[in-house]
Amino acid sequence: SIFPVTGIPHSSVLFSKVHLIYNYFVSCLYSLVDVFVQLMGDVFPELKDNEKKIKDIIRDEEASFENTLVKGYERFKKAADAVKENGGAVLSGQDAFVLWDTYGYPTDLTEVMAVDFGLSVDMEGFNVSMEEARQKARNARYKAGGKSIVLDANATSQLHNQGLSSTNDSPKFQHEVHSSVVKAIYTGSEFITTASGDEDFGLVLESTSFYAEQGGQIYDTGSIEGPSGSFAVNNVQVFAGYVLHICSFLEGSDSRALSVGDEVKCKVDYARRALIAPNHTCTHMLNFALRKVLGDHVDQKGSIVLPEKLRFDFSHGKPVQPEDLRRIEDIVNQQIKDGLEVHAQEIKLADAKRINGLRAVFGEIYPDPVRVVSIGPKVEDLLANPESKQWLSISTELCGGTHISNTRDAAAFALISEEGIAKGVRRITAVTAECASQAIKLAQLIETDINEASKLLDGATLEKKIGSIKNTLDAAAIPAARKADLRGNISKLEDQLRKAKKKMGEENIQKAVKTAMDAAEAAVSQGKPFCVTRADVGLDTTAVREAVVKAMNRFKSLPVMVFSIDESSNKAVVYAGVPPDAPNGFKVLDWLTPSIAPLKGRGGGGKNGLAQGQGSDASRVQEAMEIATQIASMKLS
Repeated sequence: SIFPVTGIPHSSVLFSKVHLIYNYFVSCLYSLVDVFVQLMGDVFPELKDNEKKIKDIIRDEEASFENTLVKGYERFKKAADAVKENGGAVLSGQDAFVLWDTYGYPTDLTEVMAVDFGLSVDMEGFNVSMEEARQKARNARYKAGGKSIVLDANATSQLHNQGLSSTNDSPKFQHEVHSSVVKAIYTGSEFITTASGDEDFGLVLESTSFYAEQGGQIYDTGSIEGPSGSFAVNNVQVFAGYVLHICSFLEGSDSRALSVGDEVKCKVDYARRALIAPNHTCTHMLNFALRKVLGDHVDQKGSIVLPEKLRFDFSHGKPVQPEDLRRIEDIVNQQIKDGLEVHAQEIKLADAKRINGLRAVFGEIYPDPVRVVSIGPKVEDLLANPESKQWLSISTELCGGTHISNTRDAAAFALISEEGIAKGVRRITAVTAECASQAIKLAQLIETDINEASKLLDGATLEKKIGSIKNTLDAAAIPAARKADLRGNISKLEDQLRKAKKKMGEENIQKAVKTAMDAAEAAVSQGKPFCVTRADVGLDTTAVREAVVKAMNRFKSLPVMVFSIDESSNKAVVYAGVPPDAPNGFKVLDWLTPSIAPLKGRGGGGKNGLAQGQGSDASRVQEAMEIATQIASMKLS
């Protein structure tokens, strides 16, 4: 059995189908690794170099797949049992969709499993859930750009058939107002000659200085000025070589129309791009640092460069340890400190590929000529001796994005988080410039708070401070390595708190026991048949209870009640003890319950003659003690 715990019926059609799927993924694929490497290893030598890694990954996937099957079945069984308990006969389409979407169960497998439970599946509901999910995906596209306008294959074919050349976007590396001509206006469904009204529209220009989203870098925003008003550029995308500016009419424009053939001026929001550029350059330096620290197996799996942060996905089989994160961060910051020049040049693709250490994204199709970005040496120096091993110690990549001119312009780099996003793929999020400086300052402030907290002697105050610092630290966007260090410092604080609590508890017990003993001894010497006293040990119930028990053990026939309050919270704790041989049937709850009424108290117990009470109005503790004294006097007189 491959499911010895879940109880999947072995003889059922269900088990046969699950077993078939499992065997396909596990037995078949894993057994083909050796054969595949043998057949294709000469063509793809990296297969031979990474044969063990490939096997390890498939082995991990096998375990993960089996686990997913088990969890999916458990999810199905829970849903099916719920349907049967309610007298139903149909598994909901939403449940079937979750099995498909989250656990990878095809609908026909779900239907077979449902038959084993005497159920059918609401396929119409499944289709509705599927369409809702697709609609959510559609709505998410170009969310930041408002209306979703896409040049599909049919639209780009129309432009091509009209003889319209691809958009010249070479001015995107300039930092000045660029003049161009409107070549096409697109609504998302059709091309029009004039845009007017309040609807968003797509604009294709002859040339543009706007950067279209590509290579991980977010699109530019800004405005386009026409002869009859200005238009906001909310998003810029490229489709088959045509750069599409998704525009909306600016409020307050005198005229609200734009036509094909109009001359326009492109005004990029260069202040926003100035925030993006250091993030892009630091993405390159991060890529270099990752390979230097973690090894040559690191490959870029994706990235996004935004004004407020950068995100970089890379191949690595396990979490990156804090000490390695610190080394990676230090390498990038050292390059920033060194003030290295950032060079970019278009060269032949074949020449670029000869440069030792050149980084490119696997699977990406690059143009010819291609743009090379190097940090440190000039591109012509790389071409002069492309096979030199010294180029392995610098960052060189194929990239069409915008960058800073010198690494010192990035000012600072802070690696905020590192996490896994898929099997063998990790993700780093980082910030630069002012955002990085703020992250570093915030880490310093938290460290100062921790140092100040370590000087606190009062356990209750320290406990509140630790809770506050932990909440701040969890939510703080600070360097990940520093966060790990600070969590370690908080652990030391918690150890300090535990020791302080233990010491305080011991001191409270000694104080409460002495108070109760002195009061009980005084009561006996005065001929009182009971003892009511107050021990100022806050809400330490252990200390108050110990005081009552010790006093009763010392003075065998003496009923004892001890009060203690916490003025800051205005709460009280009370313990009472009555010996089993107390006269007149005197019971502990008969004494405790009315005594704590002024405290707005509640209590319980009675086991072995002991009972505990709590009160929410400690200001009336004296009144409560007087009532306790009166009750005991009457009962024990």
